[in-house]
Amino acid sequence: MSSKTIVVTIGTLLVMDLVGAVMSVSAGLSNTFFEALGPTARLSAPLPMMAAQAVLAFAVTRERRAVAVPAAALLAVAGVLAFVSGFFDGGYAADLTPGQRAFQIALITGHLILSALAGLRLVRLLRSAA
Repeated sequence: MSSKTIVVTIGTLLVMDLVGAVMSVSAGLSNTFFEALGPTARLSAPLPMMAAQAVLAFAVTRERRAVAVPAAALLAVAGVLAFVSGFFDGGYAADLTPGQRAFQIALITGHLILSALAGLRLVRLLRSAA
């Protein structure tokens, strides 16, 4: 796994988040685009989470271990939090069409994949220090 894989994954997730926000507005799940990127988002991550993940993904790819190690740990946790939060904010209980539900599952799967990639990067960074 290379740093490029993490960059491609975060880029894909960001595009999926924007597409999900458009889908939310067009389906009437959200009134505005920015509402669709807010705390009640059903088909996208909230904008602050998107920004944090993008910054962390950039930091994970750095050569400096002092930057990459904590970023990898935080990015690994962020992906899991994205998954778990759906149980508490009503995201998984929302009344969605089968297509919307499939998109939601794909988005959450993407977050978990990013989390796993960050975890692998963290393990490699820690092993290289030993």
